[in-house]
Amino acid sequence: MKYIQNLRLAWKNPRMRWAIFIAIVSDALGFTVVVFPPAIWILDAITAISLLLVLGYRWKLLIALAIEVVPAIQLFPAWTLVVLAIAASENDNLLQEKNKS
Repeated sequence: MKYIQNLRLAWKNPRMRWAIFIAIVSDALGFTVVVFPPAIWILDAITAISLLLVLGYRWKLLIALAIEVVPAIQLFPAWTLVVLAIAASENDNLLQEKNKS
């Protein structure tokens, strides 16, 4: 229940909405370019850079990048799940921002 509340709070944050959008689009495009490995590498690099710019450095993003590098599990929607995990686990920062408003 706490995670659902954190996701709702995260959705109100424009940076988190952008991060979720970037992750979903990247994973959707990843399914379409799976037969052309250089396109996947470029897509993953652009996604990683974009998420780092939007969210800042988060060690959980490195986990998603490591998952995307392994050829056998590239079809797993790692970016989306990791960004949702970041959104759900960040309750202190989001609550502090909400209280300041």
